Amino acid sequence: MVESWTESMTARERVETIATTLSEPRIANWVAEQADVEWDTAKKHLDDLAESGVLLVTEDETYVPDPTRAYFDHLRELILTNDREELRAELEAIADRIEDWKLRYEVSSPEELEATLAEDLPPDEIRDRRQALRRWENSARSRDSIQTALQLYDDIQSLTDDVPATIRLEGAG
Repeated sequence: MVESWTESMTARERVETIATTLSEPRIANWVAEQADVEWDTAKKHLDDLAESGVLLVTEDETYVPDPTRAYFDHLRELILTNDREELRAELEAIADRIEDWKLRYEVSSPEELEATLAEDLPPDEIRDRRQALRRWENSARSRDSIQTALQLYDDIQSLTDDVPATIRLEGAG
């Protein structure tokens, strides 16, 4: 039998899971409903997350993940879960994918590929190009993050050198 998430996670864990994956600001009532908790429980946990810097609170009392913190958490995870060679190999794979799109669509940038969407093409070709464009844009963002992670690699690793091996770093592994 599948265990429901209300049985497998605490109210706080459910609120945090919902809140940290928001793509747009949401009010406490919405989070409470999604997390299957009472409003006051959601509000307390959301305020705790905001106080700890995980969430931002807008002027109209909506909550949204802090994009700066999310970015640095992502960099931290890249560094702690990959060695330099794995990161370099992913940069190579990204470069290969981008080169393939350039050759396939005879363009030199995502902007040029986007411009081809206005051409008189069959619908399936337009869908294919739109999908390639999204992947190209995502690959470029990943490439930028990986490059930044490589630049910070030694600094972050040196900060974790004194952490005992028996302690599992959050986000690592």
